[in-house]
This record gives sequence, C-alpha cells and structure tokens, in this order.
Amino acid sequence: MEERTAAFRLITGPEGLREAARALAGARRVGLDIEATGLSPLDARMRLLQLAAGGETFVVDVFEVKDLSPLREALEGGPLKVLHNAKYDYSFLLAQHGIRLSPLFDTMLAAQLLDGGEQGPSYSLEAVAGRYLQETVDKTARREDWSKELSREQLEYAARDAAILLPLHERLQELLEREGLGPVSRIEFGAVPAIAEMELAGIRLDVRRWRELERVVRRRRDEAARRLESHFPQPEGVLPLEGLGPRLNLNSPQQIMEAFRSIGIELPDTRMWTLLTVDHPAARDLLEYRELQKKLGTYLETYEGFVHPKTGRIHASFLQCRVPTGRLACTNPNVQQIPHEDEFRRCFVAGEGNVLVIADYSQIELRILAEVSGDPGFVEAFRRGEDLHRVTAATMFGVPKEEVTKEQRSAAKRINFGLAYGRGPRSLAAQLGTDEERARRLIDEYFATYGRVQRYLNETANRALKEGALRTLSGRLRKFGRTRGLSSAERGALKREAMNYPIQGTSADIAKLALIFIHSELRDLDARLINCIHDEFVVECAEEQAEEAASRVRSAMVRAGERLLKRVPVEVEVAVSREWRK
Repeated sequence: MEERTAAFRLITGPEGLREAARALAGARRVGLDIEATGLSPLDARMRLLQLAAGGETFVVDVFEVKDLSPLREALEGGPLKVLHNAKYDYSFLLAQHGIRLSPLFDTMLAAQLLDGGEQGPSYSLEAVAGRYLQETVDKTARREDWSKELSREQLEYAARDAAILLPLHERLQELLEREGLGPVSRIEFGAVPAIAEMELAGIRLDVRRWRELERVVRRRRDEAARRLESHFPQPEGVLPLEGLGPRLNLNSPQQIMEAFRSIGIELPDTRMWTLLTVDHPAARDLLEYRELQKKLGTYLETYEGFVHPKTGRIHASFLQCRVPTGRLACTNPNVQQIPHEDEFRRCFVAGEGNVLVIADYSQIELRILAEVSGDPGFVEAFRRGEDLHRVTAATMFGVPKEEVTKEQRSAAKRINFGLAYGRGPRSLAAQLGTDEERARRLIDEYFATYGRVQRYLNETANRALKEGALRTLSGRLRKFGRTRGLSSAERGALKREAMNYPIQGTSADIAKLALIFIHSELRDLDARLINCIHDEFVVECAEEQAEEAASRVRSAMVRAGERLLKRVPVEVEVAVSREWRK
C-alpha cells in the first residue's frame, strides 16, 4: 500500500517497497534520512526511512514494513547515498536491518571540512541548509513523539529532510572540489562505516577489576592528601581532632597558596607548570593528589555507569571533525583518554573466547615531521631503522649512541616531541625538570643538528600568519581566522598551533585511512574494531584468528601510512592480549 501526495509517497507494504527499489536502481544519487524513537539503535527503534531520488521522495513506515531487504542492493552499492550525520543513519540500518550503506556523502562532514577547523555555531541540517542553500528547514516536528501514529506534519517534515539533501550535496560537492578538499572528504566519508561499527561493537569493561582499582586509587588519593597537609603547620589554637577530616580545601587555589606561604614559598598560581618548578615535596604531593583525584572523578567513579545493560559493553561516541586537526574526538565516555598505566588498561578486556589485537604506529608524528621537513638526519635515521630518540640524544649530549643513558634518551624524546608541538624554553624546562637557560641551550643544540626541521617549523608558522591557512599532506584545510593586529601572546599561540597542525593533521589523515583499510580487511573474519586512540587501534577477534587478524591490521596500517609518506618507512607495532595492554 502507498499513499501519494504532492511531496512524497508513504510506503506501508512490500509492493510499494519494491517500486521504490526499482526507482532507486536507476538513480545516480539518493538523499537518505531516517527518523527514530531515540538516539541509539541499542535503545530506540527506527520508525521511518526516507529516500529522495529522481524528483520523487519515498517515506517508508518501518513499523509497517519490517523487511527492508528489497532495498539492500541499492543501499549497499549503486547510487551515491547523501546523508546528514551519516553515522547515525548507518548505525540504525546496520543494527536493526543488517544493511551497510555505501557509497556515502555526508553533508555535515562536508560543511565542517569547508570551515577549516573554525567551527560554526551549528552543523544541524537546518543550519547547513540555511548557510549553503539559503533555505529554511522547519525542525518543529523533530521534537514530537515518533513512536505512535504519525501526523501529516511529521511525514512532510521527514520527506523534506531527505529531499533537501540532493541540492545541498550539489552545492557542497562543488565547494569541496573548488577548495581542494575532494581527497580528504573522501577519506572522511569512507571512515564513517568503520566508526559507526566501532561504536556498535563497544568495548568490554571488567567491572570487578574497575571497582577494585577505584578503591586502590581512592586510598592513594587520601594518603597523598595526608602527606600534603603534614607539610603545613597547624593553625594556632586548633587541636588536631581525629575524624574531623582535612583542614585544607585542596581544590581551593587561594587556600593552597596561603598554605605554601606559611612554609615560605610564594606561588603566583597553582597551575601544574608552576608547581613543577617548585623544589619542595609539598608541590610534588599536591600534583600527585590532583592526578589521583582526576583519575577518580573522570574515570573510576563514572565509567561503570556507561556499561550498557543489554550488551555489557561501553559504546562511546566518536566525533569525526570536531577537532581542527581532524583527529577523532570521543565522548560518553572518552575511551581515548584512559590512563596509560597497565592497572587501568587491564580492566578493558576481550569477550569470552576472544583476544585483543593492539596495534600502533611507531613514532608516526616524527616520521611525518621528517617527511615534511626533508631533514636528512631525521630521514636517514628512520630509513636505517634507528632509534631516533637515541640518535638525537647522542648528538646533543656528545656521547656514542651505545652509551646514551635512559635519562638522556628520555630528555631527547621530550625535545623531539616538544619542539614538534612548538614548545619553547619555559615549557621544555618544566618538562625536563631544569632551568630555562639549560632548556634554551638544548633547543639550540637540537636545531644545530636538525637545521631543516627548524627552517620548516619557522616557515610554516610564518606562512600561517601571512596566508591565514595551512594544509596537511592530504589537503585538509586549517583556517586561522584573523592573523593581523594580533598581540604578541596571540601571535605566539598561533605560531605554536601552526607548527604542529600539518604534523598532527596528517597523522589524523593516516589514522582515518587506517580505519578504512582495517575495516575492509577484517570484513570476512570474526573480528571488529572496538577502539581508536589517535595512532593506536584495538581490534577484538576470535582467539583462533588472532594471528591472521594481527597480520591484516599491520598491513592495513602500513598501507595507510605509505599513502601519504614517501620519504620515510612506516612501522607498526602489534601485540595480542586478552587485556588492553602490551
């Protein structure tokens, strides 16, 4: 059965669905949108599927037409599917109907790429259509109940959302090509299925271990608080009565500064970089307290609440283009920022009969710096397979490579990464635990060794100030907005960001290519991506397929790196474990 109106055809039976499938088969592109009763396919039901092509819009009532298989051929291949926030629609269609959309064009991601990291006020379909088509999309019906009988207004609203995607695609595609963003847009669109399926797969948290770790960290936090208070004198006339709790509010900068003043230390503020320069155990204890308190409040006390009752897993949300560099961001919760210590990561485990394949790039950002700067010392060290940090330490400290100490290598590592991030003497001094003059000499020695690195960083910063924009090796654009009339501090901040953008942005491009390739390589295995932490990937697979999965993951990641890096080799380290640790 179908209902015809001037705006759409409402399909509530199999014959209408077959007619829609025939119409889509001959289309070049299809505007696709869904309406659902909620935000997650794990908790909500898909209600409508809207398809616009060839001047017609089909609105499929999925409550009535439960079998969407007649559309599979057109949706899993054939015409280009144009969507807004494609990950949402992809997830519902896969989770509830087993359909994997391909190929894709995402108007939300396209709009974000065109903004070049300068995030607009909104990337809703309403906002993007207003900006690029000067058309108004009435979203009033979005707030209505989609689980009951639908009104005419709801159906018309749903049909319009699909139909407007076609002219919007035409305009955005034209602008992407004009701005040289065609290649990076194809990377972003290609990564959507991998990211959507990674979210659906979820990551398993061993709740018992997590709770035990919470008790351990809370005990350490309380011990750090007691040690910190012991450094300061008791207030006059106050008896230390047991059970009254701490005398000092450790979260109050004013009280902390007054406490340090009582032992003869004047603090301008209580920021981390300031405390790192203070040679007193009270400063170290305060830093330790804060770190432990953050681990409790950010991770240990909250993550268990994100375990889904149906799957027993955490299904975080990954955001593709919210960060100017193009790196994936993560929320609800942020499983990219789990502390690196084994005691945290061992709480994330494989399911019964499975193992985790954990793979990460070896020094990918420094390899990118070697690529873009062309510095012969950097390039040759990687080509010879040498430890760049050891090579750097040997040159800077004037010792043979085999005699470099652990401390010297650690210092060289901090300098290698720190200067790539535009850090200056003050920041580097705090990191190394030395004074600014010593940090400045180390920087001078470093750039005397790697002259082309210094030239590249300076030229990149100056180009950003002059032109107001930079690109990664894939062409990802970063716009810096107003660059004239900046204060000295603003210029310094912009130059630091500019130095790092092509490096971190190219790393993000490689990571998203890797997501695409890994997702494709694992298709015929009992294996799936469950997490991505910038240049590290976690795959869960059947134990008997671990060796094959590990080999395919490594190959996919190397291929992704070699797509953009031509001067230096790409190396990937892979481990297999039942827990998320190497």
